[in-house]
Amino acid sequence: MNPFLEKNIRYAMGRTPGLKRAALAARLANIRWPVSLKAKVCEVTVNSACNNKCLFCYAEPGSFAAGPEPKLQDILKALYLGRNQGCWIAAIIGGEPTLRPDIDKIASFARKAGYTCIKLCTNGARLADPAYVKRMAAAGFNMFDVSLHAHNAAIHDKLVGVPGAFDKAVLGIKNAGKLGYEAGTNQVINALNYRNFPEFLDFAYNALGINYYNIIYSHYRGVMASNQKALRVNISKTLPHIKKGLRVFERSGVPALNRVLVNFNPCLLPGYTNLLADWESDTAGGDPLMPAEGATMNMAEMKNDQSAKTRGCARCALNARCRGIDAEYLEIAGGSEFKPLAKVPRTFALKTLFDNPI
Repeated sequence: MNPFLEKNIRYAMGRTPGLKRAALAARLANIRWPVSLKAKVCEVTVNSACNNKCLFCYAEPGSFAAGPEPKLQDILKALYLGRNQGCWIAAIIGGEPTLRPDIDKIASFARKAGYTCIKLCTNGARLADPAYVKRMAAAGFNMFDVSLHAHNAAIHDKLVGVPGAFDKAVLGIKNAGKLGYEAGTNQVINALNYRNFPEFLDFAYNALGINYYNIIYSHYRGVMASNQKALRVNISKTLPHIKKGLRVFERSGVPALNRVLVNFNPCLLPGYTNLLADWESDTAGGDPLMPAEGATMNMAEMKNDQSAKTRGCARCALNARCRGIDAEYLEIAGGSEFKPLAKVPRTFALKTLFDNPI
C-alpha cells in the first residue's frame, strides 16, 4: 500500500478544485513521495559507457564504450553530500547506469541515506526483463526514468542507433508500472521528432501512464554537434508543436506534476514559465551534480557557464533571473528568436500542482 497516496490526493484536490478523485488516484497510485515538494535533486553520473549510440548525445564522439567511471566510494560520498544539502531525489545517470555491476549498492545506499525518490535514468533496455526491474526495486529504486524519443520505433530507433530499442524501452516502462513503480521519461527535441511531439505526449501520458517528463531542447555539443546539420531545428519552430502536445494535461483534467520543459527560455514561452525547468541563474539553490570525472559541482553554476545572452536580454523583465541561452545554440542559430519580455508573466496557459506565479 502506498502511504503517500491519500495525502497526495488531498493535496492535489485542495490545490486544484474540481479534480476527479478516481482519475487522480489512478495517476498518483505509484508515487512514493509527496507531490507537494519542490524538486531538490542530487544527480550522480555513475559511468560514461552506453549501449545506445544516440545521434544527439552531448558526450564526445567515440565515448560510448569507454570514458571515465567514478569509484563507488566517490558516488556514495556525492549522494551523502547531496542528502546533507536537503536533496530528496537521487538521480542516478550515465552513460547507461545499468551497465554498472554494482548499481544495486548505489540504490541501497541512497535508500539508507534517506532519499524519498531514487531514480534510475536509463535507456530502458534491461528493464524489458521483469526480473531485472524487481531486482532494481528491491535494491531501492522507486522511479524508472526511461528515455523515449518518439511515439514509434522508426524515429526512436534511428535516433538512438539501435534497432529494437523502442520496443524494449516501452516494455520496460510497462514492467515498472505493473510492479507498482512510477515511470518518467526524457525526450530530446530535434528535427526528426519535434513535429510528432503531440502524438508522443498523448502516447506517453495516456497509453503508458507516464506522469513525469523532461522534454529537453537539444544541447549542441559532443556527438550532437557533429550531427547538428541533420538534427538541428530552430527552437522557435518547435513551439507550436510543444504547446499542442502539452494540452494532454488539460484534456486529462490532471495538472502537470513537474516542470517538464528543459532548455527552453521564458521569452519564448511566457505563458508556460511555470513549466520551465533550469532557466534561472541563481546558484544559491542550485542542485549538486557529480559528473563521471568526479568532483561534485553546482548544477546552476555549470549551466550559467554554458549559457550566453543576446543584446536584447538587458531589456527583458526577467534578465536578472534568467541565465540566457545555450552558448552553442547562439553561435549556430543567432539570437533573433529571443525577444525581451516587457513584464514578468503572471498568468499561465496550463496548470501545475505545485507552482505559484513566478
